[in-house]
Amino acid sequence: MCIKWGNTMSDLFNVTNGVRQGGILSPYLFNVYLDDLSTELNSIRVGCIMGEMIINHILYADDLVLISPSTRGLDTLIKCCEKYGIEHNIIFNVNKCAVMHFKSDSIAKFKVPDFILNGETIELVTEFKYLGHILTSNMKDDKDIERQRRKLFIQGNTLIRKFYMCTFEVKIELFRSYCSAMYTPHLWTKYSVTAIRKLYTAYHNSLKILI
Repeated sequence: MCIKWGNTMSDLFNVTNGVRQGGILSPYLFNVYLDDLSTELNSIRVGCIMGEMIINHILYADDLVLISPSTRGLDTLIKCCEKYGIEHNIIFNVNKCAVMHFKSDSIAKFKVPDFILNGETIELVTEFKYLGHILTSNMKDDKDIERQRRKLFIQGNTLIRKFYMCTFEVKIELFRSYCSAMYTPHLWTKYSVTAIRKLYTAYHNSLKILI
């Protein structure tokens, strides 16, 4: 490895230590390291049209999502990442990758072809957790609502066990802090009445038992 500053190049040196996953510089170095990949993906005119933009990937730290309305387009994006990995000595872990085909109930069944990365087939899934949010191929949110209900139940029980001797005011403040704040509800757009009712029931029961 060497360092280039303007037109000046340093001598070659070996890398003996990596950056710790929680280190202050880690996210900055990672963003710099993958910035060129994002640029290359943006240069490919394949993806989902949103207004005047074409979106074909979402990059958050080391989580990369490739988006395409066609199988051929997705294969092109995967090959771009594979080529970038070879050029920059990055090995994408196929075991941590997945392909999901989003579809509505009105669309006829479609056989998704195999997608290959580094000579291995990427697993096709119908459910995947991305940044804590559960995505499903039928685009329904019931499973993510159930995830939130279970989390609320655990947090509520923890407050009931540990703070049952506290005053009413303290209990209310704790409940607002740990149980009222929910993650990803603004993303719920397609769900059943049953799933929402179960969540409401868990919320009210936890509060009732606590106070």
